[in-house]
Amino acid sequence: MAAAGEAVSMPRQIGALVAGWILPGAGHAVLGRYRRAVLFGVVVLGSFGMGLAHDGRLALRLPEDRFLTTLQVVANVGVGPLDAFARQSVYGKAVWAVGEVATSEREDLRRILRDRLRSPLSAYGTAYLWTAGLMNLLLLLDLWDIGRGRKP
Repeated sequence: MAAAGEAVSMPRQIGALVAGWILPGAGHAVLGRYRRAVLFGVVVLGSFGMGLAHDGRLALRLPEDRFLTTLQVVANVGVGPLDAFARQSVYGKAVWAVGEVATSEREDLRRILRDRLRSPLSAYGTAYLWTAGLMNLLLLLDLWDIGRGRKP
């Protein structure tokens, strides 16, 4: 474990960033911040789980609104590979954009998305999902600062 305020080697810092994206909280464990690792892992994974449990919207990039839907997808992808597994269970395949699938499958994706939006809890679930992804992206910035020695 590096002392508070002491920079770590670049390979270890990159390893922490990759680990933190793959499994929220793991990057802090790589840098020896075990309490933070557990706390952040529980918060991010808990939010992600609550979002899925409440029929949260796993955003798809739509051609009619590329900019906003791209930002929504980025918020979802912030939780790492868990997003791909969630998409596999919801949509039947890991897909991030309507344009990525055959024309015959596009209406199925839109139908699934509409069905999830009809759930009375969908707005809350979506907020949990996007918050989990954005929190994890902020935690990656936290890892960068810790690794560079800028933050104890």
